[in-house]
Amino acid sequence: MASAPRLGRRVFLGSSLAAAAGALAGCVPPTGLASPGFSFGPAATDVTATSALVWLRPRGPARVQVEYGPTQEFVGAALTAPVEAVAERDFTVTVELTALQPGREYFYRGVIVTATGAAARGAVGRFRTPPSSGQEFRFGWSGDMEAAHQPYSLLDRVVAQAPDLFLFVGDSIYADTPRDQAVTTLPGYREKHRENRDDAYLQRLLARTAVAAIWDDHEVANDFDGSHFAIAEGRAAFREYWPARTSDPTVLHRRLSWGPAVDIVILDARQYRSPNAMPDGPRKSMLGRRQKEWLKEELRASRAPFKFVVSSVPFLGPFGIDKWNGFATERDELKRFFREEKIGGLVFLSADMHLAMDLADRDGLRDFIAGPIGAWPFCRVLPRRGALRNTERFSLCDAYNYGLITVRPEASPPEIEVQIRDDDNTVRYSTRITAPS
Repeated sequence: MASAPRLGRRVFLGSSLAAAAGALAGCVPPTGLASPGFSFGPAATDVTATSALVWLRPRGPARVQVEYGPTQEFVGAALTAPVEAVAERDFTVTVELTALQPGREYFYRGVIVTATGAAARGAVGRFRTPPSSGQEFRFGWSGDMEAAHQPYSLLDRVVAQAPDLFLFVGDSIYADTPRDQAVTTLPGYREKHRENRDDAYLQRLLARTAVAAIWDDHEVANDFDGSHFAIAEGRAAFREYWPARTSDPTVLHRRLSWGPAVDIVILDARQYRSPNAMPDGPRKSMLGRRQKEWLKEELRASRAPFKFVVSSVPFLGPFGIDKWNGFATERDELKRFFREEKIGGLVFLSADMHLAMDLADRDGLRDFIAGPIGAWPFCRVLPRRGALRNTERFSLCDAYNYGLITVRPEASPPEIEVQIRDDDNTVRYSTRITAPS
């Protein structure tokens, strides 16, 4: 979605006064998790039942290890082999923890070892590994974080719900906002990621739960497609700050599983897509041939009662040419595949629109949209589009929001509860979906 202008001076002053009043009332924003050795707090991404990717950023060149174990006192904790933080990766490091146990809580922290052997330890993070059996769990999702809208206090509402996983579904930065300061270089993209990672609320969430992320357009440029000249630079910076578990560094789409109950298929709706302005037809693709075949195979092979497909742009709905509605031929192909292969328990999760919605088609396929975390809510920028009323079951377009899903695999039949929560953590919408028999 195209970004809105930056806050005007009057709005900015009003927001500043409101923040000051909140501080006087005791609503003091949290401090970040930076330490003498590390620029920000830690993060654990793409967690599996037996492994996790730990992200850290020292303040400069350093030898870094990760200390981890099942207690926050780190009694008997393990220590990974050291890795080097170098300028060529903006001093970010990703360390894989292996040989973990399913369904266990782990605590971890970065350790910088100096030439004298002294160690500087960073802030403590935690995550839980997926279980080996079907157990109830919760995960959340949202998207859209424009730095002009910091602090991202909505994320503290997420922390309060203690989800096992949180998905960042696109627009983790706004590289092209404000327009007169848009960036298209690797140093520029890195600076934008650092600007957002400095937010204390984001740091707290990253340190409290496992996360996974996918990009949308603003990590490179508004509405970009596979022909954009800065894809490699934007992708490199994105992977530096949001590690992804893929063997090919150019690939971002992947599957995560949370026990036998849930498969989460994360799509890359950007770097393989045809130009938006291309006439719709069999040659126009959002996913590209290889990713589309990969998606079909993942869904065909899945035995999970619920399969969540994460698409940064809405799959359903009468939206513009930058969404799946502009790629209707390919969307119809996928819908036929879902029907013919009897893919049950399929739910799309998306963001990008700066609003929350529950959409359904005539076959009962559902697409839940959430967001923004911190960007202009849809109805504060554009007039409400009447066409949406033809497909929506619910919409919320004037508040920051996120989605929270409770998965109950032991129910009979297995079910999920989908909630949309606003920036007061009020449940604005709730619905349940049962798995097909």
